[in-house]
Amino acid sequence: MALQSSRGRRSRRSSTSGSTSATNVADGTAIPSEEKAVSHRSHHRMIAQATNALIENFGELRNQVVETEREYKRADKDLDAGFFQIRKQLEAVEKRLTDFVEEMTQVAFESNLKIRGNSDRLSALWDALQANSPNVDDVKQRREEAEARELARQAEIDRRLVELATQKEEKEAPAKAKARRTATRKPKRKGA
Repeated sequence: MALQSSRGRRSRRSSTSGSTSATNVADGTAIPSEEKAVSHRSHHRMIAQATNALIENFGELRNQVVETEREYKRADKDLDAGFFQIRKQLEAVEKRLTDFVEEMTQVAFESNLKIRGNSDRLSALWDALQANSPNVDDVKQRREEAEARELARQAEIDRRLVELATQKEEKEAPAKAKARRTATRKPKRKGA
């Protein structure tokens, strides 16, 4: 029992007083250990103050994080609205461009048909001229030159029409692939 009570006497005060006296000796000033010792109650008060300061700082930090998150959500909504408007404008421009290309292609086809009809009429005129002309060889030569020029012009028109048709198909292919890609995406779960 006596041994236990001697251990019980040995408290924090004695351990802190030993360390404080050692530091006081190192400083060169000797302050009695009883003046330096911190009471148990004041030690708990200091811990409570530090804990309260940490809790207060955490609360302020949490409020700042929540406010920052709200600002980011507002900015995200604004960006989404802006992207939606831009997407709508792009779709309108793309539709107008597609309509324009279709109209021009239709005009080219109709013009080509009219030109071919006129070519048939010209051929009939050349035949009539050749039948009624005294100089048949000269009429044949002029007719061949005119037909060669017309064939070259027709080939150029046909090449341009094919080029327009392939451009239209190439523009439609990425749009179809994009539509398929968005349709296969899985919907996001709320809260994920």
